Amino acid sequence: MIEYNCYIDESGDEGIRKGSKYFILTAIILKKEDDLKISNAVDRIKENLEMDKKAQLHWKLLKGLPNKNMIMNIINTLDIKIINVIVDTKSIQFIPSNNIYNYFSGYLYERICRYMSEVNGIVNINISSRGNLSKEKLNTYLNNNNHKKFNINSDAIKNIKIIPNERKKLLQLADCCCSALFQALKYNDKTHFEYIKKIKSKIYVVNNNILSYGLKIVPSNSNTKELIELINYLNN
Repeated sequence: MIEYNCYIDESGDEGIRKGSKYFILTAIILKKEDDLKISNAVDRIKENLEMDKKAQLHWKLLKGLPNKNMIMNIINTLDIKIINVIVDTKSIQFIPSNNIYNYFSGYLYERICRYMSEVNGIVNINISSRGNLSKEKLNTYLNNNNHKKFNINSDAIKNIKIIPNERKKLLQLADCCCSALFQALKYNDKTHFEYIKKIKSKIYVVNNNILSYGLKIVPSNSNTKELIELINYLNN
């Protein structure tokens, strides 16, 4: 069995019918043995941006298309898999805003575990810390089979850690992937779609289906013209 590391970050505001239309959870997955090598790629990005290696890489603070395209080009060279869950907050009707993260993260863990079954892997999950995120509650959720809606194999998850973004370079890489997708959907234009096209080969696909796996939209009946236009752009 191969051991993997997974890094999860978020973008957007999960408030129901207020704030951003989309709330996105993104996981990047890589072999544990490649962790240092891929972390070094983050250092290379920072060198290209003339940043201190100890400074936090944050997509929203970057300026200039060349800089962002450079990051996407480097990500495209990395041996990683990317999984995104896109929550259309405007279409949520019955779930309180403060439950959005915990509830819809089930879709992400379901896909992480499916990928682990494909690669005969077991995964260490590292989550960017946020105010209402509890490792104990998450472990209880996964280990007590409270996730009946989802097909989550908790045996495929070796460990879960909640870590401040600035302490892990690969959480910062997850931030770049997540925030680039958020901007692609927010601005809905070819300039921002191109960020995602550059890393299309890294997005999780099952049987040629990217929409249900690497770019999972919830709820499934969401009328998301931005995501449809993005998919059309990726396929052309």
